[in-house]
Amino acid sequence: MLLSVRDLHVSYGSVHAVHGVSFDVEKGEIVTLIGANGAGKSTILNTIAGLHSPDSGEILYQGTNIAPMGAHQVVRQGLALVPEGRRIFGNLTVYENLRLAGFQVQAATFNQRLKRVFEYFPRLEERRTQLGDTLSGGEQQMLAVGRALVTGGEFMLLDEPSMGLAPILVQQIFGILEEINAQGTTILLVEQNAHMALKIASRGYVLETGTIVLAGPSGELASSPEVQKAYLGG
Repeated sequence: MLLSVRDLHVSYGSVHAVHGVSFDVEKGEIVTLIGANGAGKSTILNTIAGLHSPDSGEILYQGTNIAPMGAHQVVRQGLALVPEGRRIFGNLTVYENLRLAGFQVQAATFNQRLKRVFEYFPRLEERRTQLGDTLSGGEQQMLAVGRALVTGGEFMLLDEPSMGLAPILVQQIFGILEEINAQGTTILLVEQNAHMALKIASRGYVLETGTIVLAGPSGELASSPEVQKAYLGG
């Protein structure tokens, strides 16, 4: 198993946000966490990425417990976070954002990864000298995904990639995520657009108030009356 989360508990001050969550992600999969706002999805992703320390539990990546590690150590393990809200550097160019993400990478390797990013996102190559805060929302999301790719990580943590995007751009971004996955990158996807998430994921977990309440293959979850009623408008 590539990633195993075991009995994870996470708090923010006195608020117990994640209650004993356990799940697995196999190499090469796209697995999604779905749920309403406040369900704990982003908290789980940020904790895996080393941005928040858990109260207890294990996060095993390739057999190593990364729960005590900081974000810089987690990246070195091969995990890359695409955060909610993009969080690109608006005062830097597209190229500078990408180079900063790959600052520890040798020039030749970085150039190979940059070429790959531009193959996925030709718009970024067109905008390579443009400042981040002048990009459209869709272009900023492309850049956020591109930053994760240049780190060379084999496991991508994606937090709400469809947020604020027009439907046609959502289709485009999700199509590229499928391509990235087909090239060997494992993806753990947090997404409020349950329809799109379940469409590209092989398996999913449904969270409510910090607890997993349903789990299974995406097709089963999509046909579940509870999921349809709560997340698919059924």
